[in-house]
Amino acid sequence: MRDTGGNASTTPTIVVLLATHNGVRWLDEQVDSILSQEGVDVRIVALDDGSSDGTQRWLADRAATEPRLTVLADDGTGGSSARNFYRLIDQAEIRDGELVAFSDQDDRWRPDKLARHAGILANGLDGVSSSVLSFWSDGKTQLVRKDYPQREFDYLLESPGPGCSFLLTPRLINLVRETLRSNQDAREVEYHDSLIYAIARAKGWLWHIDGYPSVDYRQHDSNVLGSNQGVGAAMERLRLIREHWLRHHATLLTRVAAHVAPESGRPQLLHILSLLEGSGWRNRRALARLTPRLRRRPRDQRIIGLLITIGIW
Repeated sequence: MRDTGGNASTTPTIVVLLATHNGVRWLDEQVDSILSQEGVDVRIVALDDGSSDGTQRWLADRAATEPRLTVLADDGTGGSSARNFYRLIDQAEIRDGELVAFSDQDDRWRPDKLARHAGILANGLDGVSSSVLSFWSDGKTQLVRKDYPQREFDYLLESPGPGCSFLLTPRLINLVRETLRSNQDAREVEYHDSLIYAIARAKGWLWHIDGYPSVDYRQHDSNVLGSNQGVGAAMERLRLIREHWLRHHATLLTRVAAHVAPESGRPQLLHILSLLEGSGWRNRRALARLTPRLRRRPRDQRIIGLLITIGIW
């Protein structure tokens, strides 16, 4: 396998950024599934966000006997999953040549997850993500497919899968870090997976969405959003649409995309931004016509197009 610097390498080296908050009951299984990854050299940098359930003590005890686990000090500036991941991106030591992955506290990774995705990146890509297999405590499972064909501007309205399925090259994580430090809009985006995907695609770098589910994605009451499947998830999504949260989120991502895009790609993004920030039926009609370029799944294109046209989205 070839590393991202073009040097021969038989074993990819990967740092996993682990964000935690009151998840001690799942950490054993999650961390074990990371440290037992096959075909890679892996280490973990963890940062807890003010847990009250013993997570901090668990991390400290595990780090005392596991040299591949480093725990950063909580400085009290977190407050959300995204902010904790942004702190990790900013503060974690990322060594030369290391690929970067992200981990939630409550999933299980397939043993070949990192090696498989490192192999994909070796083909000249900067980011890879995947479908996931949601699972519940009662044994139910459901595939959450993410590998619908990418569209020109899909990164403005949707992520390419949960952040726990991501693997990034050094130059992409450096660009994300620089963007977070220099752009206020980037720091306000509430999902790190959406932000990272938007930065990569707006820059013109290649991203692959793998259909193979690399992560067993745990579903429970504490999930921030979960697998976005079923009636409950649909009602929550409708609430966000009616409150125009999703439109605001897309507006932030479009501003960030315009910030990082090369000069040739900026005019189209600024045009989309003007539509997102505008109002009136002509504006809605123009934005609705763009939905085949804004969503990957044809069903989603039709639904979003209709919601935009009637003024709900």
